[in-house]
Amino acid sequence: MRKLNGKIELSGLGLHSGKECCVTIEPYDTPEVILRTGNEESPLRHLKTDGTKRGSDYIFPDGERVRTCEHVFSALCGTGVFSGVRITVEGGEMPALDGCAKCVTEAIMSNSDIADTGIEHRMLCEPLMVSSEDGKRFACAFPCNEFRITYTVEYPYVGVQTFDYTGGMNYAEEIAPARTFAMKSEVEYLRSHGMALGGTLENAILIGEVIEANGGLHWENEFVRHKVLDLIGDIYSTGYPMKAHIIAMRAGHDIHLRLAEKMKGAMNCA
Repeated sequence: MRKLNGKIELSGLGLHSGKECCVTIEPYDTPEVILRTGNEESPLRHLKTDGTKRGSDYIFPDGERVRTCEHVFSALCGTGVFSGVRITVEGGEMPALDGCAKCVTEAIMSNSDIADTGIEHRMLCEPLMVSSEDGKRFACAFPCNEFRITYTVEYPYVGVQTFDYTGGMNYAEEIAPARTFAMKSEVEYLRSHGMALGGTLENAILIGEVIEANGGLHWENEFVRHKVLDLIGDIYSTGYPMKAHIIAMRAGHDIHLRLAEKMKGAMNCA
C-alpha cells in the first residue's frame, strides 16, 4: 500500500462536459477515501454509482454527480492508495487530462510513500456475476488469492483482444498509459447527447477504417488494456483492495459498477 504525503492538483477540460474542471487529491485524516464536491463529502464506498452515461458517475444524497471518475480512481487503486485521502472535484467532472491514468499515476507516485496503512485486503465469500439483458456482455468475480483481471473486448476494425492482468504487474507501465477511445461513427451522436464534448486526439483514440491516435498506438492491444484500466477504477468503489479474479467479456462501466456493488456485500478480510 501507499500513503499520500503531498497535495496533487490537476485541471483541464472534462471529457464529456467540455468545461474546465479541477481535481485535488490530498492527505486527509481518515481511514477512508473521501469524495468531496461543493459542501458535500462522503466516503467513496457509501455513494451510489451510475455507469450508464459513458463513464463512472458518483452520486451524492442530494443528487449531485461527479462524472467520469474512473481514470483517477484507477490510478489510486493501481498505486495502492486506499485510505487517508480526500478527493475534491470542482466543475462536476474529473478533468480528462491525457485520456488515461498516466499523469495521475505519476503525480501519485511522486507524492506518496510505501507504508503500512492498516488497510487489509478483502476476499470474496462467493462467486458473483452481472450481465446485460441479452447475456452477451458480462463480468464475473471469483474468490482468489490475488487480484487478477481477465478481460476480452471486440470492436469493428479492432477485432477481439484479451488481456490478463495480475497485481504483480507494473500498473504504471502496463495499464496507466492506455487511452480511452470511441468509434468515429458514434462521435456525432455522443456530442448531440451532451457527451464527448471535451474529447480530442489529445485524450482519446478514434476507431474507424483508419485508427487515429496521436503518436500511434502505445500497444496493439491498447483498447483492451484501457478496459482493464476502467475496471480497476470501478472496483475502487468497493473502498478496499481486493483479492478476486474478475473475468469480463464486452463489459462496460454499467456492468463494472454493478459487479462492484455486489462485491461490497460479499467480501471478508483476507
